[in-house]
Amino acid sequence: MSTIGSEYVLLTDSNGLPVRISKNNLAEVIRSVMNEATTEKNGLKPASDVRKEKMIATQTSRIVYECNSTTAMSSSLLISLAAYGGGPMTLFYMTINRSADILKAPAIILNQIAGANAPTTPRFKMWSNESTGVFKIILEHTQYTPSIYVKLLNTILPSTDAIPLSVANQDEVDAATYIDVT
Repeated sequence: MSTIGSEYVLLTDSNGLPVRISKNNLAEVIRSVMNEATTEKNGLKPASDVRKEKMIATQTSRIVYECNSTTAMSSSLLISLAAYGGGPMTLFYMTINRSADILKAPAIILNQIAGANAPTTPRFKMWSNESTGVFKIILEHTQYTPSIYVKLLNTILPSTDAIPLSVANQDEVDAATYIDVT
């Protein structure tokens, strides 16, 4: 395809020959000369990125993020939280950092960046096992049914970072500590 002046476009086939267009075959001609969109080009998201964002409405506490290794990590999450079926939304940005071979819980900074006021009852908790280095970030269920959307924005562990949004073990929720919102 090449441009002629500022008003016309000349469509050519893969051999560089002009393409004849009528109103009956316009859509098919355009489809035949356009490049095919693939995961390798034209701006489409790679299939591996799809697992890095999830949304769910829940009536139970959910695991928002978990790590089962002791490698160095630096990840960030964008979290949107709202009452299911409507209501004000709140947007959070969470950073999670830990050095290699550390079994203690990571350093977490949770910022409210937009939206409604943070709930009076803290919602995010962290459970960790300091003998193994495993930890989980949990959205604690309170009296409301929240709708949560989580997007992994940045990570140095693209193959192992997980946003499961699976149901949290109530014993872990009870043992977890609240994460302060700044």
